[in-house]
Amino acid sequence: MFDLWQFGLDIQQVMTIRILSLMSGELSGREARRMINEKQTAYADAQIAGARGLLTGDLMEAGYNMIDVYQRAVRANCVRLS
Repeated sequence: MFDLWQFGLDIQQVMTIRILSLMSGELSGREARRMINEKQTAYADAQIAGARGLLTGDLMEAGYNMIDVYQRAVRANCVRLS
């Protein structure tokens, strides 16, 4: 089930950690590349999940599947960076 509040908190936490790392000079090139790669992967996975939902004819399911991809990606980053 999608929890908008938790999703927002997780996004805020990930962004705060990364911005503080960038400002302090601790954001490595490797982490920066990983950030970009994760965003590209999440986008592609969300598009595939949405397309699957559309092909089955269930528009609500397509939307939920796309949101789920982003929620899992943000949550994984939140746990990894904490």
